[in-house]
Amino acid sequence: MPSAKAQSLTRQFQLQVLRIAELIARRLRVTAMRADVADIDGWWERISPQVQREILTGQTALARMARQYLVQHAALEGATVEPVVVEPVAEQISTALLVTGPVAFKTHMRDSGSEVASVRTMASQLQGSATRLVLAGARDTTMATVQQRPGIVGYRRIRGRPEPCPFCLMLISRGAVYSRETADFHAHDRCSCMPEPLYRHEPEPPEVRALYRQWREATAGTTGPGSIRAWRAHLAKQAAPDAAT
Repeated sequence: MPSAKAQSLTRQFQLQVLRIAELIARRLRVTAMRADVADIDGWWERISPQVQREILTGQTALARMARQYLVQHAALEGATVEPVVVEPVAEQISTALLVTGPVAFKTHMRDSGSEVASVRTMASQLQGSATRLVLAGARDTTMATVQQRPGIVGYRRIRGRPEPCPFCLMLISRGAVYSRETADFHAHDRCSCMPEPLYRHEPEPPEVRALYRQWREATAGTTGPGSIRAWRAHLAKQAAPDAAT
C-alpha cells in the first residue's frame, strides 16, 4: 500500500475535488428545475453556453489540482513524476449535457406525459453527468499520468463514499491494475471513486481480498450479466438488516 501520508493526501484530494464537482452539479440541478417546459429547446439554447463554460472551468481547475496532487503524492512515495495534464474536450461536454438535458426531458415526456416528473428527471440526470464531467479533470489527468509515465506501475481504485454502488465495489474487488494496455478508469454519473497511483507492485490490502472473496462466493456458477445480477442481489441482502433497523 502507499504510505500513510500518501493515502491521507489522496483522501484529502478526493474530498476536495468532490466538493467542487458536487457544488457545480447542484447549481446545474437548480437551474434545470427552473426550465421553460413550454420551449425546452429555446431554454437550453439560452443557458447551455454558460453551463458548458462552468463545466469546462471546473474540469480545468480539477486537472490543475490533480497535477499538484500527483507531484506531492509521488514525493511522499520517494519518486518524482511529471504529470500529464489532460485538457477538457468541449464537444464531449456539450454532447453529454445535451443528452442528459433536453433529450432526457423529451424522452421522459414521451413516456410519462408529466412535465413535473420530466423536469425532475432531467435535473437529476444533469446533476449526475455534471459531477462526472467535472471530476474527469482530476481522473483523466491522473490516468494519463499513470499510463504515460514510466515511474508509475499502476493504480488502485479508491472508494469515495462509505457504501459505493455494486458496480464500483465489483471494480474495487479486482484490486490494483498494473497493465498499461488495459488501464482504464470506469466512472458513472455520481461516481465518487478516484484512482491512486502505485509506484511498486504490492499485495492486495485485506479489505480488497475480503471483497473479492465475497464476489467469488456470490457469483459462483454465473457468468456475464448473471454475475452482475447475483452480485447486486448479494449486496442487497447484506444491506437488508441495516435497512430494517
